[in-house]
Amino acid sequence: MPLYEYLCKKCQRVFEVLQLSSKDEEVKCPYCGSEEVEKLLSTFGSRIAGSTGGSCGPSFT
Repeated sequence: MPLYEYLCKKCQRVFEVLQLSSKDEEVKCPYCGSEEVEKLLSTFGSRIAGSTGGSCGPSFT
């Protein structure tokens, strides 16, 4: 089940909701109960197995 992040427009808090992507549920803020929420674009983390590490700098080989 996907995890979605929402921003409450009333109290400005970010919260997560587990829900089916095909199901359009009404989402309420768990902090203030407002239905004025906005779904955020979330990033996800991933881990790649291997013995070499990535680098953000130039390679001097």
